[in-house]
Amino acid sequence: MKIKAKGVYLDGRILKDYGLYVIGNYIKEILPNSEIGNDPDTTSLDGFVYPAFIESHAHIGEIANTLGHINGENMSFEDIVLTVSGRDVSFIFNVNFNKLTKEQFKYLFTLNKKIYMQSKDEHSTFVSKKFLKSASINYELIDKDSLEFLNDEFIGIFKDSAINHVKHLKEIKIDDHILSQVEEYFLSRGIVTVTNFDFYMKDYLKDRIIRVVQGIQKEYLDEAIKEGIKTGLGDNNFIYGPLKIFLDGSLGSQTAKMLNDFPFKGLLLMEELEFEEIVKRANENGIFVAVHAIGSEAVHIALRVFSKYKNLTCMNRIEHLQFIDPNDLFLLKETPFIPSMQPIHAKGDVELYKKYMEGFHYAYAFNTVLNAKGFLIFGSDAPVEDASIFEGINASVKHPIIESESIPHNKALKAYTEWGGAYNYVPNRGSISKGKLADFVILKNEISEDNLLTNEIVAVFRGGDIVWTK
Repeated sequence: MKIKAKGVYLDGRILKDYGLYVIGNYIKEILPNSEIGNDPDTTSLDGFVYPAFIESHAHIGEIANTLGHINGENMSFEDIVLTVSGRDVSFIFNVNFNKLTKEQFKYLFTLNKKIYMQSKDEHSTFVSKKFLKSASINYELIDKDSLEFLNDEFIGIFKDSAINHVKHLKEIKIDDHILSQVEEYFLSRGIVTVTNFDFYMKDYLKDRIIRVVQGIQKEYLDEAIKEGIKTGLGDNNFIYGPLKIFLDGSLGSQTAKMLNDFPFKGLLLMEELEFEEIVKRANENGIFVAVHAIGSEAVHIALRVFSKYKNLTCMNRIEHLQFIDPNDLFLLKETPFIPSMQPIHAKGDVELYKKYMEGFHYAYAFNTVLNAKGFLIFGSDAPVEDASIFEGINASVKHPIIESESIPHNKALKAYTEWGGAYNYVPNRGSISKGKLADFVILKNEISEDNLLTNEIVAVFRGGDIVWTK
């Protein structure tokens, strides 16, 4: 297959009037259009060739749940009441819990309805009293620090580790139609490779249009070792990625674990010694670790442990890395690890930052991390935030909270392409290079800081085959 285009993005610049020659799913040559010819195998496209984007952190199962049930992203309290009134059982996902008052949650809790609501950040879950009673779940036996109360009265909200007591109530809808919608979601944003951290989806994702790097659930570690599973094991369509571990919660649920419990206590979901033992066991068996660490204390623990086991691997990851204590800047630089961040969170969390973190400098610190490590990878945490690459790049080059933490757009693009391939354990993609997989997108315009929110994806190619068009 031969493709003529307005230009090809190669090594950080556009080669004008260039195209590609693809053989057997791989890029064979990057050539001037004048050398490609006009035989029947040649396609001319009105746009610029860029590498297909790589989503470094998403939750395919939760996207499927949002599509298969009720998407509560833009629902008000009144909308929720109206929705559940006509149903015996309601499953509502992607709800912004911070827009509801405790009094409103109390009202929902006491309704004579079975209601299951999951917060937008996935770190809080609401279950109505009737639903809990029908499942014989006694919340009084659960650590109160992981529950939410109003005047000492439980209002149905379970946080982080407490969610384990109710997560079996969640109805999961997965079929080919929904999975096709999930693929459309990513492909329409120019994304062909996705690192997915919903482990229960693994058996549904091994032969899809999107390529998947599948995170491994912590509880599956022993079985994974017995089966000989290692990070990177698989083929071009599906590989196993890192072991996912949670050290803390989130800013939205006020469960991120901050040093000195300021500005809130937060939750430490795993003690440092236990985390250390898991990292050692996983790394010794060829499985890298991706640790969720948002608060400054959680980040500090992750850095300490990864530093201790740096002789085993430099390919462990810290996911989110949102709040870094200034005393950890040296450790940040010297510890070998992969920083996996989501710039769109900086945009989505502006009001939360003002409410809880005003004045904290090393927040969503893309520039600080880039200078310390020399690279970083970007994702969205979809469906927590939209997986739009353009929105993500825009948030990183025009930092919505701390201007000095902005980075150049060519570095942000690398975080979604070349670095995304190398540090999602799939180095055969992420750039337009001879011998790489022919996964690429056609954009209407060259990417610049001025057109990030107006540029358009014209077409998406996977292995040289067109899989999406506008």
